[in-house]
Amino acid sequence: MAIAVVLALLCAVSYGASDFLGAVGARRLRVLPGTTITYAVACLVLLMVLPLVGGTWSIETIVWGAIAGVVAILGFLLFYAALAAGPMSLASPLIAVVGALVPVGIAVAIGERLELLAWVGVALAIVGGSLISVTRREGAPGIPRRTVVMSVFAGAGLGLSIVALDRAPADSGVTAAVVEIIVGFVLLGIVLLAVRLLPRAKRALAILDEEQSGPQPTIARARVASAAGGVLLGLSNALLVLALHAGSLAVVSVLVGLYPVVTIVLAAIVHRERMSVVQLAGVAAAIGASVLLAAA
Repeated sequence: MAIAVVLALLCAVSYGASDFLGAVGARRLRVLPGTTITYAVACLVLLMVLPLVGGTWSIETIVWGAIAGVVAILGFLLFYAALAAGPMSLASPLIAVVGALVPVGIAVAIGERLELLAWVGVALAIVGGSLISVTRREGAPGIPRRTVVMSVFAGAGLGLSIVALDRAPADSGVTAAVVEIIVGFVLLGIVLLAVRLLPRAKRALAILDEEQSGPQPTIARARVASAAGGVLLGLSNALLVLALHAGSLAVVSVLVGLYPVVTIVLAAIVHRERMSVVQLAGVAAAIGASVLLAAA
């Protein structure tokens, strides 16, 4: 179990750092190009990991992996848009909470019974989401309505992708995840082509971006940040699979669900994002809700 704990904690750190780096790249490069770089590198990393971890291929695996790929890429585009719009320290836990609530809601809809712990997590998530949106003191960053909307839809997309991957056969290993990221990368390529050829598509997708104030990294550094985020995203998926093979799903899920803490700490250190006491309580509640829902 000790190995599983270490792997799960490394996975959480990797996920959180990947989120931060991907958002830094998206702020400078715009969301679509930045996400494309991140996805391309993550795809290469997973393809290199596949022979090491393995998994059985089947039509069912490909179908569910493809479905996961469609909803995941929508989630990731909004995910990076929300983090780029910021504040990261508020958007990240909100996305994590919604991403946990969606699978719980679907489980309830299909007749699965929830334990008391899960209901506590649901209530805590609602409280946390409300507190995050409150600004109580001058200088504390509020979370814009635009960021809230993108965060909710990002969490929903990522939550649905988890549900789809869960439907893949138990012996599929990482193959469904590989299909997911390849499908997402192909869809990104199609969208990029549409943006280049169709002015209407370019105007429609401009909603993902907003003008950034303050110092920005150079184009080269932003590309490096997006690529580094892709490496960590691919490694995170690999670490997650290894952790699940080494230990129990409940323990691994709880530990991996702590990833927003890393994003919050990095945002505080690098961008000096400050929060009010009320917002800090909301972040703590959101992270706590994610942990409770993962443990339920």
